[in-house]
Amino acid sequence: MTKKLGLLALCMMLIFVLSACGGKPGSGAENSGNAAADSGGEAVAEGTEELTPEPGAELTFWTIKDGFSDYAVQEFEKKYNIKVTVEDVAYWDSVARMTTDGPSGTGADVFGMTNDFLGGAVNAGLVLPNDYFEEDTKTINRKLAVDASTYEGILYGYPRSVYTYGLYVNKDLVKDAKLDTWDDVIAFSKKFNDVKSNKYGFMFDSGSFYLFSFLTGYGGYIFGSNETDPTDIGVNNEGSVKGMTFLKSLKDILPFKLTDMTRDAKNGLWEQGKLAMNLDGSWEIGKYSKLPFQVAVIPLPAMPEGKAPVTLAGTTSYYVSTYSKYPNAAKLFANFITSKDMQIKDNELIGSIPAAEGIDDSIRKDEIMQGFLKQIESSRMWSSLPEMQYFGQYMDPAFDAVWNGADVKATLDKAAEGMKTSIGTK
Repeated sequence: MTKKLGLLALCMMLIFVLSACGGKPGSGAENSGNAAADSGGEAVAEGTEELTPEPGAELTFWTIKDGFSDYAVQEFEKKYNIKVTVEDVAYWDSVARMTTDGPSGTGADVFGMTNDFLGGAVNAGLVLPNDYFEEDTKTINRKLAVDASTYEGILYGYPRSVYTYGLYVNKDLVKDAKLDTWDDVIAFSKKFNDVKSNKYGFMFDSGSFYLFSFLTGYGGYIFGSNETDPTDIGVNNEGSVKGMTFLKSLKDILPFKLTDMTRDAKNGLWEQGKLAMNLDGSWEIGKYSKLPFQVAVIPLPAMPEGKAPVTLAGTTSYYVSTYSKYPNAAKLFANFITSKDMQIKDNELIGSIPAAEGIDDSIRKDEIMQGFLKQIESSRMWSSLPEMQYFGQYMDPAFDAVWNGADVKATLDKAAEGMKTSIGTK
């Protein structure tokens, strides 16, 4: 009897030990050991559910360098004693560089990317799924940010922030002018414009990312099924035609060629205090908060018939490279720098709009931030599909042609046909 009790106790102890050694569900850690750690698999530190970085791990991090990236890297290095080398690489350049630098061993372990490049990056085999931290990522972040970091049902990204654009207002110039509708904006601009002094009431960047919001306001879209169906092109539907016709009417207050309204030209006037209203992105919050005049942001005003423009929005996320020699350390880093606490710090330091939800009480309360939070509610996440590459290719010249007097319907039909042909033959 004593032997049986002793054997039973031994079995119970073995069961307890085996259970305690189990990894986080779905991480692969339950089968990991030294072999898994040596091969770059997801090892779990004893007594914890945290990934164990590979011995000797060092990371290369591609991002747009700013006050937050410096802070986040320092905090990670202090906590994990893992060296991170930061390289200043724009989010829209990282995929092209990774296609060559990744295979050659000179690419990043973790790199930033906006969601419109995600489909292409996945198809090129550049990024690993966000598997180990998938549950955490989905729990803390807005659904639209998670969806934008997901491709074909698989989560790849670690969302850092969301972005869109709105109407920055120089309050010293606008004062108490009514700006509820575009008719109000037009009326103000006609009185304010002074071509000889190079002063203007309103200006936008000529890129199709900004201008398409006027088409979406009347029911236009790029891809059907909420920007997920590339076989359904909506850039020339009835709503798009109506929106483009309205956009063309703004030429009355913008005496420029569309191609002359470059970002540099517009922002130069804005920063000099010669532009009263500036259609620009949330990524400029930090910079524009420091200008020597009062700045606020308002959601885009209503168009005729009360239709409000629907801005396109995107997500900036970090991704772990498939070429990383240290995937555990890279995943740990990507998750660390996109935690709720880090997103709050990001907002504090440079004004990024957090991808995380439930933290509004912990972020900026100024008129710029509050204006963008309202605009995000009237935005649509643009597509992560690789077919997005054809949007700008055909719509940029379409906007330019219409601005210069071309027939709206015929021009949009041509753009839609070009997109369909390219998508069908790629």
